[in-house]
Amino acid sequence: RAELVRWVAESLRPFDIVKDRGFQLLMKTGRPKYNIPSPRTISHDVRLVVAQMREQIAKMLGEYKGKMNFTTDA
Repeated sequence: RAELVRWVAESLRPFDIVKDRGFQLLMKTGRPKYNIPSPRTISHDVRLVVAQMREQIAKMLGEYKGKMNFTTDA
């Protein structure tokens, strides 16, 4: 499930891709008994990963002793 969540998030796939018949057939080809999570579950898991990453980045930035510069491209 973690790899599926990672793929959806990194590839910017819609959460409901897991309902696509072709996707389901592809997933079941390799592991017929695999329980494909719902779009709601994928959405929940992606949000958890984002929150965890946000905390890790905040911690890293808070612990950094040097100077930092941030720029934006508008």
